[in-house]
Amino acid sequence: MRILRGVLALPVFKDIDPRAFPEDLALADIVANDTRLVRYRRGDTVFQRGDYGHSVFVVLRGAVKAEAARGAPQRLGANEMFGVAAALARSPRGHTVSADEDGTVLLELSWPGLRDMRQWSDAFRAHTDALYRTRSLQAGLRGSWLFDHVDDATLDLISAHCQFETHGKFDWAHRYQREIAGEHGRERVMENEPIVLEQDHYLDDLLLVHSGFARVSERIGHGEKTVGHLTKGDVFGLTEIAAGRQGNGGRTSPQSLRAMGYVDIIRIPAPIAERYVLPGLPSEARTGRRPPAANGAKAGRRGANGFHPAQSILDFSVDNRFVNGTKAMAINTDRCVNCDECVRACAATHDNIPRFVRRGKTLQNLMIANACMHCADPVCLIDCPTGAIHRDAETGSVVIDDATCIGCATCASACPYDNIRMEEVRDSSGAFLVDDEGVPVLRATKCDLCAGQSGGPACKRACPHDALVRIDIQSPQALSDWFEISQ
Repeated sequence: MRILRGVLALPVFKDIDPRAFPEDLALADIVANDTRLVRYRRGDTVFQRGDYGHSVFVVLRGAVKAEAARGAPQRLGANEMFGVAAALARSPRGHTVSADEDGTVLLELSWPGLRDMRQWSDAFRAHTDALYRTRSLQAGLRGSWLFDHVDDATLDLISAHCQFETHGKFDWAHRYQREIAGEHGRERVMENEPIVLEQDHYLDDLLLVHSGFARVSERIGHGEKTVGHLTKGDVFGLTEIAAGRQGNGGRTSPQSLRAMGYVDIIRIPAPIAERYVLPGLPSEARTGRRPPAANGAKAGRRGANGFHPAQSILDFSVDNRFVNGTKAMAINTDRCVNCDECVRACAATHDNIPRFVRRGKTLQNLMIANACMHCADPVCLIDCPTGAIHRDAETGSVVIDDATCIGCATCASACPYDNIRMEEVRDSSGAFLVDDEGVPVLRATKCDLCAGQSGGPACKRACPHDALVRIDIQSPQALSDWFEISQ
């Protein structure tokens, strides 16, 4: 109890009002169940840059050293919180953090506790949001290719003039599900996406995407045409700002930018970009060539009935938000003969319970099957009460810990792609388990990419007709290329 009172008295928690929490989710219970004390010696690693993790830390005693890819290490002392940006954005850690003193003691707050505190305490949410904006802005600038030629002192000056903003919401999945289930479904997806910058508006800033996804579109008649998407590290407006600096045109945006779910944007004022960023960039960047993601899918051959594979696949990938998937299962249904060897191989690898269903959204003869895509932004993680569904810290794959899954189905209902299913649990004899009321015991199951199996996913290895691939759709061009090759 004394430790509990001490935790709640910490500066990062002291403004939280316990009365704001519901009776069945008391603040004291959250602290008791979702925190732990961890002790370190000087030099011990807390986490490494690039690791996945969903907890945040508060320094209780001693200090830690945070080292990014560039810039001087940052020392954090007592009562300072770190790890917020990666936890909220469900992204890799941006720093390597190690203990800087013997006897360093950290309070680790797991994701369920962080989520619940943010939900019920406005003060705590404001505090963590402020940390998120500040730390993400610094990490976003230091990690961007735009500033490879800029020294640290100049980068600090640039940082002081930038703004960090979030468009959309972190928990976008349920709203998206409601939208596509509406009367006009997929046709209305684009118009419901928050606008970051509208076509023909003046470009006051160079926009750097820190995390999330954004759609790039152009007006065509009375409608809009998707021409690409942006994700972490991509920029928007470089072409126009570079041309304007050289006196080769106005500085208006030829396209619109919209948040797909959510997108974090760092705004770099155009005069700052012109003075400090453009000079010293490689020549092709100075002429305004955007990163590949901003250019959209390249033109491909046009098929029968005017079907254009590249543009259609781009629309298909973006509208369905498949660009979130890093290991999606794509099937060429012309090659597939419905032999189900992929399903049988999956079942044989997973106690006779297949982890995917050979059906899904289709475009002509291309299908994205209902198999976990191991998303860049796995929204299924948000509401899990036990943290059973999580990212593997080493591989980044989204996995489920059977021992802590309670069968609540929150992850299954949160998945925007219907890629998580609830399956009945069997005992060692193969009999179905039931609870005290005779109701079957359920557990969430999904593709785990055959973790621990040599050779990779069994589904792909088992396909006798080379009709299946596991592919990163963050690049729709990669999907388009595979689709054309597999014809």
